[in-house]
Amino acid sequence: MSQANKVCPICQARNQRGAAACVNCGAGIEHIAPSIDAIADREQQTQYDFRRGETDLAEASLRRRGQLLSAWLIVLLVACLASAAGALLLARQTEDSRHAPPVAIVETPTRMGGPTVTPGPPTASHTPSPAPTRIPSDTPTPAPCLREVAAGDSLIGIILACGHQNLEIMPTVMALNGIADEAFIRAGQLIRVPPPTPTIDPLATAAPSATPAADSAAAESALALLAFDPFAPTVTPTLLPGLMWHIVRRGDSMISIAIRYDTNAKGLSDLNPELKFSLCDFSAAFGGPECTVQLSENQRVRVPAPTPTQTAIPTATGSETPTPTATATFNAPLLQDPPEQTFFAADEQVTLRWVGTGRLNENDSYRVTVTSVDKSVTYSADTRELFFIIPSRWAATDDARHTYIWQVSVVDTQSGAVKHASGERSFVWPGTGTSS
Repeated sequence: MSQANKVCPICQARNQRGAAACVNCGAGIEHIAPSIDAIADREQQTQYDFRRGETDLAEASLRRRGQLLSAWLIVLLVACLASAAGALLLARQTEDSRHAPPVAIVETPTRMGGPTVTPGPPTASHTPSPAPTRIPSDTPTPAPCLREVAAGDSLIGIILACGHQNLEIMPTVMALNGIADEAFIRAGQLIRVPPPTPTIDPLATAAPSATPAADSAAAESALALLAFDPFAPTVTPTLLPGLMWHIVRRGDSMISIAIRYDTNAKGLSDLNPELKFSLCDFSAAFGGPECTVQLSENQRVRVPAPTPTQTAIPTATGSETPTPTATATFNAPLLQDPPEQTFFAADEQVTLRWVGTGRLNENDSYRVTVTSVDKSVTYSADTRELFFIIPSRWAATDDARHTYIWQVSVVDTQSGAVKHASGERSFVWPGTGTSS
């Protein structure tokens, strides 16, 4: 039999029939009468005003339809989570199987019976001996050319005498020997010049390496070919008939050699293809005023050999006139650099160069004459070199451009007589602008 209880109208908790306050929420229930009828309880509960707000979250307040909907939502959520976890696990297994190494199937070969080995004495086998290692030989480094400056020597002549064909090495030589000006070198000074770089013919091919036996066989084959082939080429001597060697001495030039052996620049060029004739006009006898040929001391040059003439020796009668001794022909110097109407900057160094056509005597010298056309002032200096650097004191001190005419002649230093004079050339040299 059910016991009568007081039902709290606030939280629907059951209390003792004699309770004055709810044990759950503390609400006063003195005026609530005990009840045992469930239907009456539900009616009383239905008549409760939900606007009070204390029981709107209570599960007992939901209807049966709402409770079923909540249960179905929970089941659906659990099913979605399970399907997502299964799909993720399946994708990971597929990825692992894709990167897994292939399984190699090893088949066990069928073992077949081998030949029967009969014991016996060992057979000697050839052991190849290693080829001897070829030790490379050291390539000797060419030593520099050492020259002691003598009286009348120039730095250009020393560089050419050491085998160089151009003057591109001059800055290196000046830096190596501590020379600030190429014109100021003293007698007895030791000049060190680097050796010239050997020129390699680009058309030449390297000879194939061969053994001595192969070289001997090739030589015998070549001799046999020359012996039986009537059209085989013969070795041409270095000097053809009618030619001779001329040893270049100090002071020699292409023009002096051509005059001495009665030839011209074209003839020397044909006989000496290894010489470089720069800016030469072979229609002129000596190649024209711009022709330049670099020669070095002790260099060999092919020249025409004089034709010997046999003359009858006359019988001396005592009244013969003595024949004067022949003297060497000496032409005027040929101006080389700078070309006509060359323009120089105000702070630029002007160097005059020319080519000698013979040897200077002991009392001879080159006289360089420079005339300012605008100011009608003439400067001159003597030298035995083939170049002359114009001193800075010869330059004008204003800001204007000035035209200068220069000439080189051979003079006797004792008498002052001019023997040979070259043509004239001009250049433009502005003033330094130092005048106040």
